[in-house]
Amino acid sequence: MCGQISSARGAISIEPDGKEPVLVPISDVAVLLIGHRVVFSGGALHRCLSAGVAVMLCDWRGVPEGGAFGWSDHTRVAARRIAQAQLSEPRRKNAWKQIIKEKLRGQASALDDLGLRGGDFLRELRKQVRSGDPANVEAQAAKFYWKALGGEGFNRVPGARFGVNGMLDYAYAIVRGHGIRAVLSAGLEPSLGVFHHGRSNAFCLVDDLLEVFRPAVDAQVFGLLGDGEVEFDEVKHDLVDIACGKFSVDGLTIPAVFEDFAQQFGLYIEDDVEKLVPPVWSFRNGR
Repeated sequence: MCGQISSARGAISIEPDGKEPVLVPISDVAVLLIGHRVVFSGGALHRCLSAGVAVMLCDWRGVPEGGAFGWSDHTRVAARRIAQAQLSEPRRKNAWKQIIKEKLRGQASALDDLGLRGGDFLRELRKQVRSGDPANVEAQAAKFYWKALGGEGFNRVPGARFGVNGMLDYAYAIVRGHGIRAVLSAGLEPSLGVFHHGRSNAFCLVDDLLEVFRPAVDAQVFGLLGDGEVEFDEVKHDLVDIACGKFSVDGLTIPAVFEDFAQQFGLYIEDDVEKLVPPVWSFRNGR
């Protein structure tokens, strides 16, 4: 879309070229995707950041490349980041164990949702995950999972930008935007992960916590495909809906559940809770 976005009367004004502007209440916005042919005012950026909206800048295909996020005003931001940096190895490894176990449970539910075999195998494999996942059960599960989900000819290729891989990456990127906002709001340092530790990755912790949300995206993206080919541009709005949609049985959305999970992780690193309990997606929750 070409046009401009500005701030107006407690809302943001979206004005496509040649059309009348539309006012959208800022309270109705969780993530704003900005294409490279959109003029975005400083006033609109200020309003978005002050309201906790994740602003994501996209490439020519609409795939997020970067973003702007408000700074945390959490009252324990310094204490939490110190605790995060000093997190003991056993607690760090246990946190990763819990994340992977619930990711595998979500993957099993994704296969169940699509009427595919393999859910019981993943649930059995889940029992083998130990502290820190030294046997890399996650990778073993992934190899089986993607073949069960996409067929023998499917290969999961992050960054491919086209086809199912592009659709998955697009939805994951939006969920990652929710995660960045959630982690910052919880007063956490996003670069200090429990497993991910890339030197150039400013959001290692976000990528750790994101793992449990991936199966919700996977099941619904593959659900869009049906029996035929689907073009990426045809389902872009559906992918946004998936990334912002319902996650839990009580109707909470992915952004809301991510907020709660980040806050729980903050309590975990400060020893206010003994065990990290990640959220679990199943098709009964997400539909």
